[in-house]
Amino acid sequence: MTFGKNLCVIFLACAVLIAGAIFIRSSHKRLQAAEKEYARLAAQIPPLKTRLHDAESDLEQVKAEWKGGQSTAANSAVSSAELARLNAMWEAYMERVKTDPKFQKNYYEGKELDLNRFYGVFFAKQHLTPDQTDKLKKALVQREMDKDDLKYALQAQGFSANDPSGLPIKQQSDDAFQQSVEDIIGPDGYARFETYDGQAGIRQMMSRYAAESALIGSPMTSSQVDQMVDYITQNNPDYQNGKPINTRQIDWSAVDEQARKIMTPEQYDLFTHANPMGGAVSRWMQKVNLALDDIVNASKQNADAAPAQ
Repeated sequence: MTFGKNLCVIFLACAVLIAGAIFIRSSHKRLQAAEKEYARLAAQIPPLKTRLHDAESDLEQVKAEWKGGQSTAANSAVSSAELARLNAMWEAYMERVKTDPKFQKNYYEGKELDLNRFYGVFFAKQHLTPDQTDKLKKALVQREMDKDDLKYALQAQGFSANDPSGLPIKQQSDDAFQQSVEDIIGPDGYARFETYDGQAGIRQMMSRYAAESALIGSPMTSSQVDQMVDYITQNNPDYQNGKPINTRQIDWSAVDEQARKIMTPEQYDLFTHANPMGGAVSRWMQKVNLALDDIVNASKQNADAAPAQ
């Protein structure tokens, strides 16, 4: 009996030892695997740090070049090539619009859908009925079609889109558009539309800033938006001379001073440091446009100088 008990104890002890050995072996394998993974991750850290450092250096270099308005010849060449590529793609697309009814239909349908983005505030402020809104949209699309038809006709004759020979036809189109709008919302409504239309790009920019300001808990009011739009347009030489607003003429330093009087500190910080949602008119786009102007002008000067050389 005692022998049987001893034998049973021995078997149990052996089982415990075997189980312990299996557990230790398994733990050792997991430890080895963990050490290998740790070694693998540790080996990746130096190159990642190097890449991060390089990225930070590149970012600082880009910031410095942007701030000082400096660009290397290589960057200018790349920018010129990219600009030319995008321009060529757009011209190819517009060629299809001119000659392909399907492309033309899609193009102007897209224009009509896009009208809410530019004129939605006007539609709402004027309390237009759905029928009035629909008719006004169609008149706006027709205006765009007339502009494009005139441009294509002038280009076909070897003239630029702004050639003076097209002014009589342009005036006829403008008169027809004015009559259409007055038939829909009256002469006073047309006068309000004309004012709004001239401010559309700036109003779109301020409306997007207003949307962003709501996200930071300090939403701009419609009065604040109107004040900023009025200030920017009233101080734009081209707009005051009856032309479309010229964003290159915006004095952002003066605009910022006015904004400080109108906006809360949170709104002002957003306005002076962030880009409006959707890439509308902004101080940053002005910098880009001015930089592109420099590139185009430099390319023209190089082209003019080449024959002399």
